[in-house]
Amino acid sequence: MVIQEDRSIRPRGLAKPVVLTSVPRPRSKPGTKGQLPHRGSRPLENAIAGVALERSRSGDELNRLTRGLFEAQEEERRRIARELHDGLNQQLAILAVELGMLVRDVPSGEKKLRESLSTLRKRTEGLSDDLRSMTHQLHPAVLEHLGLIAALRSHCADFSQHEGIRVWFKSDPISGTPLDVSICLYRIVQEALRNVAKHSRAKEAWVSIKRKKGQIQLSIVDKGVGIDSAVVRKFTGLGLISIRERVQLVNGKLSISAPGKGTRIDVCVPITWKEEPK
Repeated sequence: MVIQEDRSIRPRGLAKPVVLTSVPRPRSKPGTKGQLPHRGSRPLENAIAGVALERSRSGDELNRLTRGLFEAQEEERRRIARELHDGLNQQLAILAVELGMLVRDVPSGEKKLRESLSTLRKRTEGLSDDLRSMTHQLHPAVLEHLGLIAALRSHCADFSQHEGIRVWFKSDPISGTPLDVSICLYRIVQEALRNVAKHSRAKEAWVSIKRKKGQIQLSIVDKGVGIDSAVVRKFTGLGLISIRERVQLVNGKLSISAPGKGTRIDVCVPITWKEEPK
């Protein structure tokens, strides 16, 4: 198991960061949405970025439209994940079973044929596992059934296994988090770790989520090459824009640190809901 619980989430030796903080916008009224595109997630991400840069709109209108775009994106991800799981993944599972039956039916003298069929079955099983992982990333059902902490722990473990980057995960007991807030924090961790794998060249990362002073505090830290301060100031990347917009929709605060080595993302979300009794 490559994921471990760590008592100290901050790596030692990091220089004092220069922090850029985004200002939260008020939540929109429930039940209001903007006009939504109905295509795949990448066009939706581009639309979200375009809306974020369109500052001529009023704050409330922009907030409603951005929330609607994220809701459409999540619904599209849920639909695709369900179709992949119920359709293609089931067919791959049946194919793997049938290949296993063929291997047993091949005469013992046909060694080469048996080996070829066995290899094909293993490749089919591997493809099924990859597809299952993809559907989990599109729509983590564990988030709805077991809650935010379990979903984050599971994602960190899967990320470590697939990317070969050790993730140290630490959490406080947190319960009763509304689904929209849970999705927000989960997607932020997902995007941040994706950036670690793509850009940082780091071998380790740290994810911490805790409850403190009436807030949920989330931190993602790596000790890689660090993010360009110009990118942080301008929020030019789709990933950073997505993170910022998600944080603002839940009235949170975002800071991105660009110290001499590594990158640190901190998110604070006020607890405005009634927590479940411990």
